[in-house]
Amino acid sequence: MQWTDLAFTLDDDLAEDVAGAWDWLITEPWRPVICSMFGGLFLEKQSGGVFWLECATAEVEQVGEDAASFHAFLSDPLAAGWQERVDTWFLPQFVELLHAAGKRPGPEECFGFTILPVFAEGGYRVDNTFIAPRHEWLSYTGVVHRQIVHVPPGDKVRMAPKR
Repeated sequence: MQWTDLAFTLDDDLAEDVAGAWDWLITEPWRPVICSMFGGLFLEKQSGGVFWLECATAEVEQVGEDAASFHAFLSDPLAAGWQERVDTWFLPQFVELLHAAGKRPGPEECFGFTILPVFAEGGYRVDNTFIAPRHEWLSYTGVVHRQIVHVPPGDKVRMAPKR
């Protein structure tokens, strides 16, 4: 498996759109570092630090001090904790299952979830995964999470089409 099977970089237009979709959660300026094929966005805040924004769950975690040291970590499979972190962030075993099921994103595409894993009915399953345009998936998840951010865990949510 290659890095291009697991991750991609955001161009300036996509980064600007994604920043707008997630500005309710990430309020300060940032620049993209890399993105997993599931929408796990790694970003460097202007004030410092590299953060992982998991678009499927809207969780944010600091994962590095700066982009250079983060890239150095990703490039060193012998680094302490490398395998565990890569498995968590980029889900290579799950990508292998998806590829075996014939799901392979093309250029400008990534994996999306029919039901976001943040919902009880969702999950990281082959049958809950589809191929989506990167732009749409990364923006869509920000919009959905903005709408449910104040819903208490366990409450039911009804998704209705926009009219």
